[in-house]
Amino acid sequence: MLAARMQRRLLIVPRWSGRAGSDFYPWLTEQLAALPDRPYAPVIVPDLPEPDAPRLDGWPPAIAAALGTDPAELARTVVLAHSVGCQATLHAVAGLPAPISGMLAVAGWWTVDRPWPTIVPWLEATPDLARARANLGALRVLLSDDDPFTADHAANAAAWRERLGADVQLVPGAKHFNVPASPPVLAALRTL
Repeated sequence: MLAARMQRRLLIVPRWSGRAGSDFYPWLTEQLAALPDRPYAPVIVPDLPEPDAPRLDGWPPAIAAALGTDPAELARTVVLAHSVGCQATLHAVAGLPAPISGMLAVAGWWTVDRPWPTIVPWLEATPDLARARANLGALRVLLSDDDPFTADHAANAAAWRERLGADVQLVPGAKHFNVPASPPVLAALRTL
């Protein structure tokens, strides 16, 4: 029980074209810092290579480098990944030497309704799901019922549950979570 209450490290992996100042990331960082129990410190949003055109040979290695290899640090680390950041994180986590504490996948997907050329490699390269699951503690997924990239939220939720045993929560009207403040994300992190 004591380990569950210890301060953990949070790594935020942005979406396609996302950076530290994008979407809800600055708000979330401020909200977490203002909590009396400071559940996450530090909160890290790494600069990932080519954020406007994420590549499989760039993002997973950069995420793995940000996570490090120290088993004690990994055990106290939670990753919040957004959109393509979810896929990149699963690839990275599959190659870690030890498990992380958990992952919150926000607007994560397995298919995209209208794929564009640079996203196709992400759709075709499935991470090693058995290794990824073995290296994840808790896995929670937040999806929206009106995500413009993945209209079939029920099939997407089912895929997360079937492939990785994820705890999936539907957030009505959240689109792709590209907002300056997201209380559902904060609430999910508080219970992860």
